[in-house]
Amino acid sequence: MSDLEATIKHIQSSLTAEEAFAHFNKAMADYGYNNNCYTLMNDHPSVNQKAYHGLATSYPEDWLNYYKEREYQKVDAVWNRLLQRPTPFFWRDVIEGQKKDSSVAEEKRKLSEQVMNEAEDAGVADGIGISFVSTLGEIAGIGLSRDRPETKNNYQDMAEVYLISTVFHDKYLSLFTRPEVPKFSNREREVLLWSAEGKTDWETAEILGISVPTVRFHWKNIFEKTQVNSKTFATTIAIRHRVITPQLIRPPYQK
Repeated sequence: MSDLEATIKHIQSSLTAEEAFAHFNKAMADYGYNNNCYTLMNDHPSVNQKAYHGLATSYPEDWLNYYKEREYQKVDAVWNRLLQRPTPFFWRDVIEGQKKDSSVAEEKRKLSEQVMNEAEDAGVADGIGISFVSTLGEIAGIGLSRDRPETKNNYQDMAEVYLISTVFHDKYLSLFTRPEVPKFSNREREVLLWSAEGKTDWETAEILGISVPTVRFHWKNIFEKTQVNSKTFATTIAIRHRVITPQLIRPPYQK
């Protein structure tokens, strides 16, 4: 078994989030990345977790606290790139790209460079950024860093690091307690689906061939199961838990 296969096996067999991160850190150190950070960049209702920078991290604590206090994510080019698209990238490529981007204001460019210079002084000099976007729009990011700037981009290492990071991300989130998914009847799911398509109770009744009072009866049951009193909130909960997939539903006359 290769080191890469062994690393993946160790992460996947972890029993706790802390154990998974420890295996991940050990693997990253072999590639020269000794300071690593796993962040939930927005809320993750699928695992009952709020947005949190450094949910799992080996970054210097002083630097992480300093970064948060100054709200550097507002001007950090690496942070912004993590939010834009889920492909791995070298930090320095983003910084160099920003210097050539005429659409970036000079003040923002200077602040972004300041963040990177201060990070380097703190021992978080350079590295790789990776983000993950779920079907629910939940975004998680990983920052891998070295003590000193990269001398050149190693794309073979990046490919392996990306694979390991993906395994870690999936495993880490799987170790959180997920909210209980309400159980809906087939008719309740249909009501929710058409609600997600923007249909009124009257339109839903026409489409399903039932009465408006019957639609409202189903809504009453849905509210009890979701513990909310809003059709919008109830529909959102159903989408988040993948009970319904709105884009797959179209009225018969659109076939």
